[in-house]
Amino acid sequence: MTRTIAVPNLALDFFSAESLAEPFADYAVLRDAGPVVRLARPEVHAIGRFVDVQAALRAPDVLISGGGVGFSDVFNAPKGMNVIQSDGDLHRRLRGTVTRPLSAARLREVRPELKAMIKTRVASLVGRGWFDGMSELARFLPVEAVSHFVGLPTVGRERMLEWAAAAFNLIGPNQDAADITSMREGFGFMAGLSEETVRDGSWAGELFASARAGRLSMQEAMAAISAYVIPSLDTTILAKGHLLANLARNPDQWAILRERPELAPAAVLEGVRRDSVIRWFSRVAASDYTVDGVIVPEGSRVMLLYGCANRDERRYENPDRFDVTRDARDHLAWGTGPHMCAGMHLARIEMEVLLEALLEADVKLEAGEPELGSNSGLYGYSKLPMRLECA
Repeated sequence: MTRTIAVPNLALDFFSAESLAEPFADYAVLRDAGPVVRLARPEVHAIGRFVDVQAALRAPDVLISGGGVGFSDVFNAPKGMNVIQSDGDLHRRLRGTVTRPLSAARLREVRPELKAMIKTRVASLVGRGWFDGMSELARFLPVEAVSHFVGLPTVGRERMLEWAAAAFNLIGPNQDAADITSMREGFGFMAGLSEETVRDGSWAGELFASARAGRLSMQEAMAAISAYVIPSLDTTILAKGHLLANLARNPDQWAILRERPELAPAAVLEGVRRDSVIRWFSRVAASDYTVDGVIVPEGSRVMLLYGCANRDERRYENPDRFDVTRDARDHLAWGTGPHMCAGMHLARIEMEVLLEALLEADVKLEAGEPELGSNSGLYGYSKLPMRLECA
């Protein structure tokens, strides 16, 4: 006879202002409570241990994305031709379209251009005194890269960050009318793009040309363009903010990196592990799903906590520590499985060239007290006082 393990109920509200600002104590409570817990707000089964979140992300046939990956009807509504909220053949086809220009070979071609752009920006900040590291350094390359490589028209694209932040904020149960309006305006901007309005030879231009040639549908082309813009901006910007703050607060780690610059890729992965920008996504159980003997019933919405899993002491020794020598290649900040972040290679390159530029400038990093954002889907800083001085 199979023993049924009861699912503990936890009176945690991960979407409260307090938990959004400082989630790590609540994460520990959830991990210690069991492999699966039941929350009341939102009404979900939550999974937070590393091995269990990893397994769940690799079970797309049981924990499906087509029922929406957020916790609100507003966020979950735009399904259909949507990369992150699709399953099976549709998802594979859409993802293949999105990742075509994001291949390792294609990104090697653009790396020198990205490096030159960020070196110029770093040089302009050295010795300037205090500046906001988020708006003047972390934000620079993602915005410039997306605008340039995707080939978006100048008019309208200045609001990309607003649209992206609004979309992620609508993941949670707290709905803001301004966010709803902003997200709809963003989708309206995307819908108004055409082969005539984007730059020739850009990623968007290639997609429209493929649609015109019949190699993919116009809906698929538009879904791919949206995937380049909405999910890729704030995630990379906030990850850069965490990386800069961690290196400035841990001068011993910056010293190691200066002595061993070949550790820059490892430092990037450690940064996104320790401070995962994506807080969580959800899935719907298409059938009963078992986690370490606990059954998640068919039809349940399941909360997968990326940031919680990446601080799991069952997987990482001293997980709260930022350690550039740690092997964090299996981190879950970008997910895993078929829905693993399509833009992660571009994000890695952007962060690597940022570190390379800082190392080559031979600077001392200083950071003041950051200002945390309160986005329901993203964990990161809205402001980060910084100073770059010659070492």
